[in-house]
Order: sequence, then C-alpha cells, then structure tokens
Amino acid sequence: MAKLYHTTNTVIRTRQLLMYKDWVPPRLRFWLYMAFGFLYQYVGSINTSYSNQIVSEIALLNEDIQMAGYCTLGGITVCFPVMYRLKFYMYTRQLFFVSAIGIIICNALTMSVTEPWMIWGLAFIAGFCKMLGMFGCTSVFRLCVTPSRNYAVFFPVVYIMVCGGTYLSGLTTAYLTYYGNWRLMNLFVIALMMIHCGIVYFMMKPDHRPGPFLSLKGVDFIGLFLWSAFLISGMWMFTYGEHYDWWMSSTIWQATGITLAFFIAALCRSKFHEKPYLPLSIFKFRSVQHLMLLLLGVGILQAAPKLLQSIYLSSVLKYDSLNTISLNWPILYGVVVGSLLAFATFVKWHWGFKKYFIVALVLLTFYEVSMYFLIDGDTNREAFFIPLFAFGVSEVMIGSASNVYLSQSLPFSHFFFGLNSIGYIRCGIGTALGSATVQRLYNWSISKNSLNAADNMDGTVMPFDLPSWSDTMAVISKQAVMISIKECYGYMTAIGILMMMLIIIHHYRLPVIRLLPRMAAIRQWMNTEKTNDPKGSVIPNKAEEDDEYEEDDADCLEDKKEKEN
Repeated sequence: MAKLYHTTNTVIRTRQLLMYKDWVPPRLRFWLYMAFGFLYQYVGSINTSYSNQIVSEIALLNEDIQMAGYCTLGGITVCFPVMYRLKFYMYTRQLFFVSAIGIIICNALTMSVTEPWMIWGLAFIAGFCKMLGMFGCTSVFRLCVTPSRNYAVFFPVVYIMVCGGTYLSGLTTAYLTYYGNWRLMNLFVIALMMIHCGIVYFMMKPDHRPGPFLSLKGVDFIGLFLWSAFLISGMWMFTYGEHYDWWMSSTIWQATGITLAFFIAALCRSKFHEKPYLPLSIFKFRSVQHLMLLLLGVGILQAAPKLLQSIYLSSVLKYDSLNTISLNWPILYGVVVGSLLAFATFVKWHWGFKKYFIVALVLLTFYEVSMYFLIDGDTNREAFFIPLFAFGVSEVMIGSASNVYLSQSLPFSHFFFGLNSIGYIRCGIGTALGSATVQRLYNWSISKNSLNAADNMDGTVMPFDLPSWSDTMAVISKQAVMISIKECYGYMTAIGILMMMLIIIHHYRLPVIRLLPRMAAIRQWMNTEKTNDPKGSVIPNKAEEDDEYEEDDADCLEDKKEKEN
C-alpha cells in the first residue's frame, strides 16, 4: 500500500516531492524532475534530421520518414484525455518505467525494421510514451514552478522544455549522423533512458502513488482507437498527396474514403457512448474553435522554414547538413527568450491575449518578410540569425499562449479534451496540411516560373560569349528556384497579415481566472460526476466583471458564492 501523508498545506506537501527516498537531498529533487521533463522531449524513436541517410540505406521515401515524425506527434496528441487516469492507475516509479522502457523498445526496434508501417507504429507508441513521461514530470513540479498556481507561469516553463528539447535533439542527431551512422542517435537515446531508469529505481520509493488507485475500466479504448486511426489516416493522406498527385490518383481517393470512414465512426462513438474518449461538446466552446483556426494558419506559416528554407539552403546555397542544422542555434536562443517574454507579458506586464497574439504573429510574419528580402545566391549565413531568432520567439509565445488561453476559457473537466482537440491541428492533421499546402504552392510556383524563364530561350541564336547550353539552363533553374521561394514567402506574408487583422477584430472574454488545481482537489473531483472545475481553482476576473459570462463560468461562480455564504 502507498504511504498516506496528511497535511493542511498542500503546496508545501507537493513541493517536498515525497516520491523520492528520504536520503535524496530536497534541493536535488526538483532539478531531477526538470531534467526528466527535458529528457522526454529530447528523445524519440526517429528523427527527421537523418532522413537522407536512412532513406538511402533502407530505400525509403522522404515521405516515409516525414510520416514517422507525424506519427510521433500523433501519439503525443492522443495521450491527453487519458493521462490523469494512467497517472492514478500506476505508481510514480512504475509510470516512469513504462514510459522509459517503451521508448527504449521503440528505439531498439526502429534500428532493425525496414517496413514503413512498422516504423510509423513504433513512432506512434514512442510519442505516447513521451507524453506520458512528460506529464508524469509536469504534474509533479507544477507547484514548485508556480506556488501561486498560475498557468501563465507554468506553460512557458513547459514550452522551453518542449521546443528546446526538440531543436537540441535535431542538432545532436545531425552531428552524430554526419560523423557516424543514424543508428548512433537511437543508441544514444537508449543510453539516456537507461540512465533515467537507474535514477528512478534507486532514488524513488516503489510504493508511492499520487492519489487513490483508479482503474482503467472507464476508459473508452474503442474511441481511442477510432480517433487515432482518423488522425493517422488523415496525416497519411496529406503527407503522400503530392507524391501520388493528389486526387488524380485512386490511392488518395481511397485514403480520403478511409479517413472519412474513421472520422464518422469516431463521431458516432463520441455521440452515443456514455463516457466517450473525446466528447463532442468540446467543439462547442468558441475558444476551441478559434484556436483551431489560429493554429491552422500558424501551421502553414511555420511550415516555411521546414520546407522553403531547406530547399533554399540545399539547392541554391549548397549548404551541407551541418551548416543547415547549425541554424537551429538562433531558433534555440529565441526559444529561451520567448519563454521569458511569455512569462513577462502575462505575469509582469499583464498583457491581454489580443495584444499577445498580435505581437507573436508580428514576429512570425517578420521572419517571412525577412526571408523574402534575403533570398539571393550570395546571402551570408549570419543574415538568417535575426529572422530565425524571431521565429523561435514566436513559436514559444504562440504555443504557451494557446495553452494558457485554453486553460482560462475551459473548465478543468474539458481542459485536456481541449488540448487533444487542438492537438489534431497543432500536432497532427493540421501540421501535415500546412506542409502539404506550402509544398503544393512551391511546386505550382516552380513549374510556372521555369516555363516563363525558358519561354524565350533559343539555343540557335545565343551569343558566343555565353556559357554552354547546360550551364545556361543551370543558371536559369537556379533563378527559377529563388523566384519561386521568394513568391511563396510573399504568400506567407499575406497570410500572416490576414491573421493579424482577424485577431484585431476578435474579442477575448475571460470572466473568470482559472488556477492550477491542487492535487487533493483533483483527486476529489475525479471521484465525482461533476463537470465543472475542482474546488478552489476558479476566481472572478475583476477586470471583466461586467462582461457577459459563459454558461460554464457562471455555474462555477454561483457555486463559489453559495459556498462562501
């Protein structure tokens, strides 16, 4: 049986991190959890940074590796609705063992399998384990990070781990791949997770549980399967659409039919099941609808450095893999500054969401505009530092603000469903759709510009002082690529300006302020059938007392007033 601890001060009790053995220094406990959280964002079963080498060795398509990366994001997304249930189902040490060993097995198998669908399945499981282990860390150190239980303090800290770990992982992968083999990164990840398991085994109590045992009896596993299948099939359709020439081929029509079939089945399951995996009521909240549209546009804008910039660096500037990946450093510095800026704007300067999102989109659009003017055949590498720095700042600001806005506009009972729903856009189909949109736009542009550039070419009347015909065509092709990339960045700039205009006319209403619930309140709340917030996690927003409350917020305030009276 897990040992029970009773205290009137929940914050002090939580900050002691009682899952550690008594001999572990109290000051070390928090930093170990921070390191664990960063580690779970750093690792994965496959990394797109070594796609060229793995494609050459195993004879896969680039789309196969890209699909594996999307499957990792999909595994992260589908974990949200069941995270708390799994946390209370397992002991603390057991949760870390399951997550770490799952990642170890996925990495070990990825080095030997050659079938794309097996790589995708392993990547999906690894993503689920990543999110489960990450949640095991964040749910523990949240009150250590913010004793005031402020979401605006908590999420910037989380996102500096998420984005920082992702970009640092890409840097490590590129260097290990350049000087060795792509399997070295998998071996490195396995070694890190084994060290993590050793620390957990020797330093944590074997019988510590964060709350009373909760079985998995009420989990809708069929709904989990249907929504996961819809997510994977949708990502596959947008990833391979350009390869199969979209709906000109029967393959994409079949993928479309399968995606719609899984989507309809998932909707029916959520509609008629008593406790669905993803309740359809979550899509009635305006904040969820607006965030899904916002993140869809942001996904298109953020696809530019992954696609257009990569084409420009490799095809025009002829950068090798190390020079290309070294541009992650300015983004990494931007991630750190963006987290500090997100904290300052919400906590110190008390910005509203409208001003915050506009500033973040200004930074993101600044990257697109800067790249538009930097496209040239002789651009120095240092010229990209400031635009990429702004891109890193905007990525963290948008990610953390989306979660903060969702936490303030949804009851806690719907919060993780909200994260799951926007995850289908931010880490799933929306990301694949954004990349496919930019890819299609570039292919259309390069075809048009190549034809226009060669329209008046005639090899029989060329002056004798010009280079050979093949060299001339190489120069023309290079110019067509640069013009096409510049044109695409111009379209991205227009999309960014349009999104800023839509945010300016949008009104953000927050009649209540929601705080991070205490763990004791969460345990009581999970044992009831209530659909509002846990006790003590909602307070009125005096700055907007006269605004019209939404129905859920009004119920929370009425319950609070009745208890006070």
